[in-house]
Amino acid sequence: MKVHTIKDKRPTLEELQKLVGGYIEVVYLKNGDQLIVDEDGLMRQKFPNRDASILAGKLIVGDAVLLKGKGKLR
Repeated sequence: MKVHTIKDKRPTLEELQKLVGGYIEVVYLKNGDQLIVDEDGLMRQKFPNRDASILAGKLIVGDAVLLKGKGKLR
């Protein structure tokens, strides 16, 4: 499982959906960054994402996108 990092520009919805493989859900991190995950990842039985889970402090499955700086959504 991957954690893609975007920090130079705000991605489009389509880009985020392609990276996580489905509908997106935003997880707000304590440091102000945002983690984008597949909303239906558990239902689709995706594998746990260790790195994303550590960032979020909870179980995250499937690929994720870390948005920092200019990459963050509003």
